Amino acid sequence: MTKKSWWEEVPLPFTILAYPTEDKVTKWFEQESDNKKETFNQEKFKLLLASKGISIGALCFFVLGVFVTIIFTITTLFSDVAVFDINFFWGCATFFIFSALFWLYSFAIPNKILMLNRFTGIMTYPSYGFYPHFTTTFTRATVYRVIMSGADATLVGAKLTARNPYDSGVGRGNYDLADSDPEEWWSFYVWYMDKNRPLPPGAAFDEYRKQDFERRKAEGFPKPLYPSNIPTPEATKEQQAERKKIGGW
Repeated sequence: MTKKSWWEEVPLPFTILAYPTEDKVTKWFEQESDNKKETFNQEKFKLLLASKGISIGALCFFVLGVFVTIIFTITTLFSDVAVFDINFFWGCATFFIFSALFWLYSFAIPNKILMLNRFTGIMTYPSYGFYPHFTTTFTRATVYRVIMSGADATLVGAKLTARNPYDSGVGRGNYDLADSDPEEWWSFYVWYMDKNRPLPPGAAFDEYRKQDFERRKAEGFPKPLYPSNIPTPEATKEQQAERKKIGGW
């Protein structure tokens, strides 16, 4: 049974647990997108997880402010007792003030970018709030499957969260790497970081598959760095036969 406190859980293993499917994962890797500051190739992987200026909290408080203002105004207009005084002003303005603060915060914090280097085995993932991005070797990363619950304590899904393995403080140096399907997302990352395997599924990698195949062939098709619960064949049957003949797997 998964514990409620995610920092007490065991990190996910460095294993390709499941196939990254189109509807859940690989649709995000259909093509490179420079305007989104995303880069995917046979050597480096950079994915913008969250950008400045996007704040759900600010939007929620703004909508609440509009709703409360309408209700207060209607109530005041049709009431013999209520008046448009300082209490009315602060009752409405509070929500807009919180909305503005959330927007300011969202513009102040840095962009959250996940970076993986397939050749060097280095991983950089963003931390929480204003803490700097954390860089470590991929095998030192601690990544968790975290259960999410709703307001009534019912389970609503799971997300993939990483944290600073050198920081024992709760709530520090952590960031969500995927808001759903954690096994598939983690499998995708592990697959990509295993430089002895072919590149993972995703149209963004198609133009690099031949070059990556030739690199691994020149190295004698060394055995995979991380285990896998699923087959990870080459792009073509001919390439797979060549890998089997030279590398034996």
